[in-house]
Amino acid sequence: MPNEGPPTEGQPLGNYDIRCCREGIAHYSAPVDHRYVLIPRIQRSILIDTTDVFVNHFLSVVNYRYSAIYGPTLTDQYVQWWTDRGAGRRLSPEFTCLLLRICAYSVQYLTPSMRKMIEFELACDSQLISDRFASAAEQLNQSFDSSNLTIERIQEQFLKGVWLKSESRIVDSWHALGCTIRAAQELRIDKDAGLETLSEFDIEIRRRIWIILYIWDWQMSAWLGRPNLIDQKHLTFKFPNLRLDQSTAEPNLLSPFAHMALQAQLGRRVANVLSEAQSVRNLSAKQVFAVEAECEKFIEELPPIFQVKNPDTSLDEQHPYFIFQRHQMHCVIFVTMVDFLKPYLTRDRLDKLTERDDEFRIMGIDIAFRLLRVSRNLFEHEFPINAKFHMVVFSIFDTATLLCSAIIHDHDHVLPHREEVLNAIESSLNMLHQLSRTSKLGASSYNFLHKLVQASPELSRRRIKKRQKQKTSIAPTRSISPPTSLRPAVAAPADLACLSIPAIGDPIPNMSTSNDLFFDLDHFLANNSFGDLGNATQLDMGGMEQIWDWEDLHLDGFLQPGPVA
Repeated sequence: MPNEGPPTEGQPLGNYDIRCCREGIAHYSAPVDHRYVLIPRIQRSILIDTTDVFVNHFLSVVNYRYSAIYGPTLTDQYVQWWTDRGAGRRLSPEFTCLLLRICAYSVQYLTPSMRKMIEFELACDSQLISDRFASAAEQLNQSFDSSNLTIERIQEQFLKGVWLKSESRIVDSWHALGCTIRAAQELRIDKDAGLETLSEFDIEIRRRIWIILYIWDWQMSAWLGRPNLIDQKHLTFKFPNLRLDQSTAEPNLLSPFAHMALQAQLGRRVANVLSEAQSVRNLSAKQVFAVEAECEKFIEELPPIFQVKNPDTSLDEQHPYFIFQRHQMHCVIFVTMVDFLKPYLTRDRLDKLTERDDEFRIMGIDIAFRLLRVSRNLFEHEFPINAKFHMVVFSIFDTATLLCSAIIHDHDHVLPHREEVLNAIESSLNMLHQLSRTSKLGASSYNFLHKLVQASPELSRRRIKKRQKQKTSIAPTRSISPPTSLRPAVAAPADLACLSIPAIGDPIPNMSTSNDLFFDLDHFLANNSFGDLGNATQLDMGGMEQIWDWEDLHLDGFLQPGPVA
C-alpha cells in the first residue's frame, strides 16, 4: 500500500519518479500514484529558477503563437502549484501534465542565451530536455481516466500536437489533433447549448479552444490533403468576444487572440463561398473568382495592425508579439488564396479545366509572388531561433514546388513573369538551405526542392549557367520584383518594381547563429535519400510525403528518372 502522507521532495511516487539532476534528466516509468505528482526533480533552487524561465518564456513569447492558454490564469495556477508543492500538499495531476507540456514546448523556442544558461544549469542538451519533458507528460497523460476530461487536459493535448509539429512530426501532430478534437467534443466545447451554469470566463475559454482546433483542422485538411476531423458542412460556433484581454491602460489594444479569431473568420468566409463543393478541383470558374474576391475583401478589412500594405507598427516595440502574428496572418491568407489556383499552375496550358484557366494562371503567379514576399518576412523574423515553426518552412517550400511545376508544364514558354518565377525558385532554395540546418522539416524540404530542380532539365541547366556566370562576374544581381495585385493580363515590366522577391544570387541576410540551434544535416541527408523523384511510389521525404500531396504537382512522366549529378 502506498504511504498516506504526501511524499517529500525526491521521494518516488509509488513506482513512478521523474528525476532531473545535474547529470541530466532521467525518467522511470511505471503506474502513477494519482494522489501525488511531482514535476522533474532537482535541487529546489535550481528547479524553481529553471522552471520559472520556461514558464515565463512561454507566457511572454511562445504562447502568443496560438494564445491557447490564458496567461493570468496560468500564472495563478503556477504560483499555487509551487505553494502546494512546498507545503507537501497534493498536486493536481492534470495541471502538472499541462505544465510539463508547456516546459517541453517552451524549450523548443529558447533564445541562444537562455539555451546556454539552461544547458549549463542542467548539464543537459536542450533538445533532450524538451524530449524528456514531453515524454514525462505523455506517461502521466496515459495514466488518466479517459472519461475524466477537463479543459486543462484539452489544452495539454493541443500543446502536445504543437510540440510534435515543431519537431517535424507532422503526421503524429495530426493524430494528436484528432484526439484533442474528440476530447473537446466529449466535453461539448463545440456546442453553445447548456452553458447556463458556466461563467462568462469559462464560456470564453471554451470558445477560444474550439476556434484553435477548428483552425488547425481547416488548415491541415486544406493545405495537406488530410480528411476533415470536424464536420465543416454543418459547423456552427460562436466566436469569442475577446473581452478577457481588455486593458484599462490601453482600452483600444487588440487582443492577443485576435489573430486566431481572424484566421477562423477567414476559414468560415471561404467555406461559405464554397458551399457544397467537395474539392478545389471541382470548383467552377465562378466559385474560384468568388473565393479570391472574398480573400481580397478580407485583406482590406484587416485591423490596421495586420494590414498587408503599410501596417500600423506603432505598438510593435511595446507588444512585439504583434510582429510574428502579423507575418503569420499574412502567410495564412496567401497560402489559402494560392491553394485554389494550384490546379491551373500544375498542368499543361492546353489541358483546360475551365475557359478562364489563363486568367487563373496569371492570378496564381501573382499570388505566389505575394506569398513568397510575406514568407520571406516571416523567415527573416523567425530565423534561426524560431525556425522550427512549421509555417516558416511550409509557406516557402509549398510555393516553390508549385512554381517548379508551373515551369515544368510551361512547354510553350508563355507563363506570366517566367523569369521572375525562376528567380523566386532560386531564392526559395536559398532560404530552405538555411532552414535545412534548423529542423528535420527544413532538411526534408530543402533536399526535395533541390532534387526537384536537379531533376528538371530546364531548371538544372539554368542553375548551372547561373553559377558559371557568378564565377566570372562580380557585378551584383539586379533584384526583379513581382506584381502586387491581381491583374487581368500580364503586367508590364515597369509594374514589377513594387515588390522585392530577390533574384537568383541575392544573398540571404547574415544572421547570428549558434551551433546549438542546428542538428546534423549531413547525417540526416545521408539517411534520407528521398528515392526517385520520377516515381511517386518511391518517394521518401522523411515522413513528409505522408501528409504532403506530391501528386497535386502532376509531375509523373515529366522528370528525369533520377537526380542530375
